[in-house]
Amino acid sequence: MSIVILIPGLLAIYIALSQSPQKAFLNVYVPVVLFLPTYYTWLVPGFPDPNFQQATILPIIIIWILRGMQGWKFSFIDIIVFGYALAIGYSEYSHVGYSNSQNFIANEVAGAVLFPYILAKSLIEPAGLREEFAKRIVIILVIVAILSAYQSLTLSHLTIWQKGLGRFFGGQGWTWVTQFRWGLPRASGPYGHAILAGVVMVIGYRIQRWLEWSRAWPSHIQQLSWLPISPARFFTLILLAGIISTLVRGPLLAGIVAAFIPLIGLTKKRWLIFGILFTSFIIIIVPATNWFVDYVSVDPQSVGNKSHQTVIYRWELLTNYVELAKEKFYLGWGRLRYPYVSGQGSIDNHYLLLFLKHGIMGLGFFLAIFFIMMIRLFIHSMLQPTNKLPGSSLGFTLLSLYVVMLISLATVWMGGQTLHLFFLITGWSEAYLHSKHETTTNDTVALSTNNQFQFRRTF
Repeated sequence: MSIVILIPGLLAIYIALSQSPQKAFLNVYVPVVLFLPTYYTWLVPGFPDPNFQQATILPIIIIWILRGMQGWKFSFIDIIVFGYALAIGYSEYSHVGYSNSQNFIANEVAGAVLFPYILAKSLIEPAGLREEFAKRIVIILVIVAILSAYQSLTLSHLTIWQKGLGRFFGGQGWTWVTQFRWGLPRASGPYGHAILAGVVMVIGYRIQRWLEWSRAWPSHIQQLSWLPISPARFFTLILLAGIISTLVRGPLLAGIVAAFIPLIGLTKKRWLIFGILFTSFIIIIVPATNWFVDYVSVDPQSVGNKSHQTVIYRWELLTNYVELAKEKFYLGWGRLRYPYVSGQGSIDNHYLLLFLKHGIMGLGFFLAIFFIMMIRLFIHSMLQPTNKLPGSSLGFTLLSLYVVMLISLATVWMGGQTLHLFFLITGWSEAYLHSKHETTTNDTVALSTNNQFQFRRTF
């Protein structure tokens, strides 16, 4: 029954051959990444067990290679991304051998890191699909947010995806049970965990705000003609509701911080705005750090507030696990072989977990990707002229997505679709930095057609 995993892959093959790999990437792979769970796999004896995402992207990248790797250009960040993939892949292989690491290498190293990065870098900006790619993300996440309301309204312990797909995959996926906070269910959609859903929704919200500010959506969509508001505002409100339904704290805080990033691009006085924000951050961070240390330096048993206990738990993770990680400093312990501290089986910090699993090699390359891309996006965006439409700077929006991830990953591991999404964003950002186009297609057309009178200069 689990062979149904091949259906999106077969559709991707058909579209890639009959139309183009770009169309298959945009219309099949992107929806599969964001709409179908990663925790379902097809068990194939002797071979890596593919999930929906792997089965879909593999034929696309093969056809893309056979057709000449259109859009691909080597750049420095490729070395860092490939170095990260090699580090985590070799780390796992060195601990358990190929037979026990083949699923990890196929589905995570290749299927979630390398292939999404390569195709996003090659097929979005070079093919002029910037706006279409962003819209696909928003539309799929709007659908996910609407379907996730099933959990919130029915108080169900299972998602609509588990009820619809679980029958095809035996015992897979049932362990992802709905979590509750304040007596309310936390919507997790097809992402397994509410915090992961929160991260994805916040990223989608920030992309939608860029599309809305850029006037990329038409003022009227026939299928949504019944709406009393514009389609762009409708999508924004639905995604905001999707964020709230996850009842997350870390990604919500990350989204609030990231919201300040596009503000820098609203004015020509960017360095002044940046200076104000940076100075405010420095003024706030010192007393905030002292308060935080006092807040977590208490016995969790003496605290009655569950939220306070969660913060203390995550702080103690660092103090308890860092020394263990140092014992296998370079390549880590492997995914399933690191020792557990009693009472702290859940490591809710991706940086710490990566250090434990794959050592300083994996963590170092991962942080290098983060900070190299953030610094380059910041410098690039600060040097660009002010856009005609406030908030329509893609560079600042992409930078805000990294800020969302950077903060959120201190509270959760990079599981499920967040890994695919991170490397899709990295590939997109790298191609954007090498492009010469700063606005959306609709923005360019709108600005050119706003000139009512046409003048000709004559000497």
